[in-house]
Amino acid sequence: QVLRTSLGVDYTTASQWKFTLEGIYTKNIKDVLFQQLNVQDNPTYYAYDTKHQQPVYSGTVDPRFSNTYLLSNTSKGYRYSLTGSISKSIADVLQASVSYTYGASKDLSNGVRNSMESNWQLNQSLVPNNPALANSNFDIRNRIVSSISYNKLWQKAGRTNVSLFFSAQSGSPFTYGIVNNSVQGLPQQVSLAYIPKREEAVRFFKDRVSGGQTITAAQQAQAFNELIDGNKYLSSRRGDFTERNKGRTPWNVQADLHVSHDIFVNAGGKQFFTITADVMNLTNLLNKNWGIQYFSPNTFNSTSSVGLTPTLFPPQQNAGGYPVYEFTSPGKPYSIDYYGSRTQLQLGARYTF
Repeated sequence: QVLRTSLGVDYTTASQWKFTLEGIYTKNIKDVLFQQLNVQDNPTYYAYDTKHQQPVYSGTVDPRFSNTYLLSNTSKGYRYSLTGSISKSIADVLQASVSYTYGASKDLSNGVRNSMESNWQLNQSLVPNNPALANSNFDIRNRIVSSISYNKLWQKAGRTNVSLFFSAQSGSPFTYGIVNNSVQGLPQQVSLAYIPKREEAVRFFKDRVSGGQTITAAQQAQAFNELIDGNKYLSSRRGDFTERNKGRTPWNVQADLHVSHDIFVNAGGKQFFTITADVMNLTNLLNKNWGIQYFSPNTFNSTSSVGLTPTLFPPQQNAGGYPVYEFTSPGKPYSIDYYGSRTQLQLGARYTF
């Protein structure tokens, strides 16, 4: 249940310039909240968590049950968008428009999974039973859309339309964290990650053997630090935790072309054949590096690994109360839609009578 309000203003000049400003605000009244009740409220904290932000649990309230979930409501969360647009029409020959939208969306969880269990297990939060308000999975901050359309009447030869569409939007949000694992003693599949200071990183690793070769703690710490240093957001979180949906894929930019021609069958032009050609993602045809469509896989609720895997739970301890991780380079934090990134041509024909 939500409360939604909107306000729009249009102004058209004598020369047919149209200016539009519209705002939409939505406030949650009854959104869903997922909680796991079978958890003993006796948390401990790792040595690095001096502010006690990410509790670590052990044991259940009743061992006869594995999971006990509570579904309730919350009024926390909101979203808004503000759109400004300009359009111009010249008779029936030329139409052009451009619009810009800025928006934000905040919630406690997206609630789109198919069960209470997966909604709770895959929600990235420092305190899973008391999640903080954070960026939504649907938080698209900036979007630009423009179009231009030209019509030409050839009298008896028919009518031609050429339209060009352009869109650009800021990347989809995702979360940096620990994937398919938890450092909090909970049956979760994701965890927000603490990003240690550079000199602190070595405390999270031990020498290990892989493929018959020994990988030292110092080598793992160096590789991890290189990953963090090469990422603007992660390097800004040193000495702190990652945040839900603060990562962003690159912008998605695409242009499409539509061409159609009407062939008149009778003198009045009421019956005609239409031949169409649509070029989707014209941008990639112009340059192979343009029009690339990026996304964050939803397998783990758009969570991208920082390369850390707990050795076991309760995690094996290093000196000073630090958990032990194994580091493996996670690769890029987002994926490419190779099908959508290709230029596609669609031809069509229809008869109107």
